[in-house]
Amino acid sequence: MDIEEIEKLVYEYGNEIYKFCCYLTSDSDLADELYQETFLKAVELRHKLDRSGNTKSYLLGVAVNLWRNYRRKKANRIKIVPEADYEVNANYIKSENGDVLDECVKKEMIDTIKMLVNSLSDKHKLVILLYYAENLQTEEIGRVLHIPQGTVMSRLDKARKILRKEMEGRGYEV
Repeated sequence: MDIEEIEKLVYEYGNEIYKFCCYLTSDSDLADELYQETFLKAVELRHKLDRSGNTKSYLLGVAVNLWRNYRRKKANRIKIVPEADYEVNANYIKSENGDVLDECVKKEMIDTIKMLVNSLSDKHKLVILLYYAENLQTEEIGRVLHIPQGTVMSRLDKARKILRKEMEGRGYEV
C-alpha cells in the first residue's frame, strides 16, 4: 500500500476514526493525538494493510491498541507522580424547540451516560463504544479487540447491565 492509498483511507475513514477517538478519550486534545498516531501507525504498517479486508476495523484496532498503550504508560507515571484531577469536555446540546427544561434534562442525561461509560473498565467501555458509537457487529469487534465473538457478547451484556443499574440508581427510567 502506498502513500496515496493511505491518503484515500484518511479521506474515507478519517471522520469515523476521529469520532471514535473522541468517544474513547473524552478529551479533544487526546483525541487529536490518538487520531494522528493511528494514521501514522497505519503509514508505518502500510505493508501489512490489506485493502481487501475490513480496513475500518483494522484502523479501529490500531487506535484501540495505541489507546491501551497510552493508558498503561499513564498508569505507570501516576504511580510515580500523582496527577491532578482533570475535567471531561462535555458536548452541549442545542434545543430544537427552545424548551430550556428539555435541553437541561437531555444534557444531564447525556453527561451522566458519558460519565458512566467512561467509568466502565476498559474491556467493557471498548465494546460499548465500538458497538454503539461505531456500529460494528460483535464479530467485527472481536476481530478489532482480538477476542472471541462470545466474549464480545458477554462483555456487551455485562456493560449494559452495569449501565442500566447505575442509571436506575440515579432515578432514570431505562
